[in-house]
Amino acid sequence: MYVSSIAEFRASDLKASGPVLDAAARGVVRIRRRGQTFVLLSEARLDEIVAEASDPRPKSLADLLEGYDADDVKSRLQGWEADGAVGKEGV
Repeated sequence: MYVSSIAEFRASDLKASGPVLDAAARGVVRIRRRGQTFVLLSEARLDEIVAEASDPRPKSLADLLEGYDADDVKSRLQGWEADGAVGKEGV
């Protein structure tokens, strides 16, 4: 999962931690050191990310359609579509 960041710092910027922590209070911060990337975020934001990730409901249309097989749905509906209306459900 990719988390967008609001700021990016170098590890050497941590010597003056105030601006780094201020940015982390507003959102996710990336910290780079020798080709590695780390993220710094508030505990509350981590809780939000974990809660969102553990929620099984679709988050987007792409999530909703994941595993959707149009041919399978059509084949399951063939008998239903062929049945005539028996009451007010006809259109």
